[in-house]
Amino acid sequence: MELIGHRRWGGIWFGVAAMGAASGVTMVLGGAWAGWFLVVVFGPSAVVLALALRPQSNTLAIDDDGYTVHSVFRSTRVPWSDVERVGAVDATHGRRVAIRFTASRAGTMADAAALAAALGGFHCILPLDYGIGADDVAELMRQRASRAR
Repeated sequence: MELIGHRRWGGIWFGVAAMGAASGVTMVLGGAWAGWFLVVVFGPSAVVLALALRPQSNTLAIDDDGYTVHSVFRSTRVPWSDVERVGAVDATHGRRVAIRFTASRAGTMADAAALAAALGGFHCILPLDYGIGADDVAELMRQRASRAR
């Protein structure tokens, strides 16, 4: 199963970055070399945000072996054997899926104890919305994990 992730306000942030880059180009063409600062800061941001807005550029793949979070520049695969618990927590931008890893997996993370203390016992939070509620995504993940055990 593959869920397509999206960021709330992603289009607006892209618009801000594109306008900043365009303003910088306009300033440079008008002779104001300070516009290069805007081009250098906002240009790459606009490119990355445009890539992130493409359909299916951010996905969560869930199967019987584990889950994979695909983003614009990387993918992270986690087998169910490394997951101790899946839940949902309230985060800054709404409810998000939260993962608690097993002691062996958490032992490979530099700040696992600090993360768990800050995230209500979980080691990571999935960063996006996936078209259905976080509680529903967490339930799907728990069902797949229980099949693997």
